Amino acid sequence: MSQISENQIKTEDTHNYPLDAEIFQRTFNRYVQKFNTIFIVSVLLVSAPFIAYLIAWYLEQTKVDITGFLRLWHAGESLLLDVGFPHIAFGMFASGIVSVSHFAFGIISIGNFAFGVISIGMFSSCGIISIGVMSSVGVIAIGYARAYGVITIAIGSKKPFEKITYMNGKAFGVIAIARQAHGVYSLSYGEEGEGTYQFSPKYQDPEAVALFTRWFKKFKNAFVLPS
Repeated sequence: MSQISENQIKTEDTHNYPLDAEIFQRTFNRYVQKFNTIFIVSVLLVSAPFIAYLIAWYLEQTKVDITGFLRLWHAGESLLLDVGFPHIAFGMFASGIVSVSHFAFGIISIGNFAFGVISIGMFSSCGIISIGVMSSVGVIAIGYARAYGVITIAIGSKKPFEKITYMNGKAFGVIAIARQAHGVYSLSYGEEGEGTYQFSPKYQDPEAVALFTRWFKKFKNAFVLPS
């Protein structure tokens, strides 16, 4: 049998061909690698002010002269305010249009625990668009361990000292993508997922296959032509 190329057949006909589970899971992991790169870079970029603030706070507590740093910080903040960027609220508990804190509340919130329209939490987050490492709740929710919402993604993580064993990665939503996806439309890496329409190594419901191969075209390569 040979693989089906992305353009060989129509998306709606893909489910009629046998699925190679190994190719399917390999393709899933490749998409995860791309996601990880984008996710890590994005978190570093948006967390840069938070990291800088923590460094400044630590240096201040240790009596290190940070006058030069503070001048640069305030100059940058003034420049942002001049061009219309909202004031950034900092602190253990912070709320504002943009808040960066241990517990952050705002339209854009970044912290260990974040709550806002757009929220990024190192542990947990809740928002319209929510990204949380441990758990995430939102209309669009992305998490490593668990995600709950309308469109949810939970990619899981490798088990320590294991090359191909993954843990966590459970998503619950209308459209769910995860190691174990539970939703109306579910794309699952393994066989433990559930859904009204499923696309996984075990199940290839036509509705789910059509939806997910339209979004992630490389999954078409997991279907093979009979010899």
